[in-house]
Amino acid sequence: MTKALATVAILLWVVTALAAGFFFVKGRAISSPDGRTAVLLSRTERDFVLAEMRMMLASVQEITQALSQADYARAAQAARSASRHDAARIPIGLMAKMPLEFRSAGRSMHEGFDDMANAMEQRGALPDLYGKLADQLGACVGCHASYKIELEQ
Repeated sequence: MTKALATVAILLWVVTALAAGFFFVKGRAISSPDGRTAVLLSRTERDFVLAEMRMMLASVQEITQALSQADYARAAQAARSASRHDAARIPIGLMAKMPLEFRSAGRSMHEGFDDMANAMEQRGALPDLYGKLADQLGACVGCHASYKIELEQ
């Protein structure tokens, strides 16, 4: 009896761990008719994600303006504002709903801004800095082509 109970407990634990792993990777997402993955979020979570995107876009505009004037310090400051990614302020429920690839893309975006800020502080060549900025924008385009945010029902 004890051996059977232990076997059932272990099987339930394995099933639970597999289910948790599946949802950790998949998040709360569905296929969308337009071919993108729709990430299903609450209104508050959606607003949080969209605010992050607007902040990054504003940083790109400020970086572009500063680099056009060869103002490396201002460009680095603008890049740093988008690189600051305090994971503790992201709601845990939101992290659980986002697919793993979407979370990874977000992390890469913030790291890319950090790399740009470092290069700007080192007064890298303008063509190289614009190249880094173009890479960041390419990542934005790629993410928007792959994902969209929808309100959960």
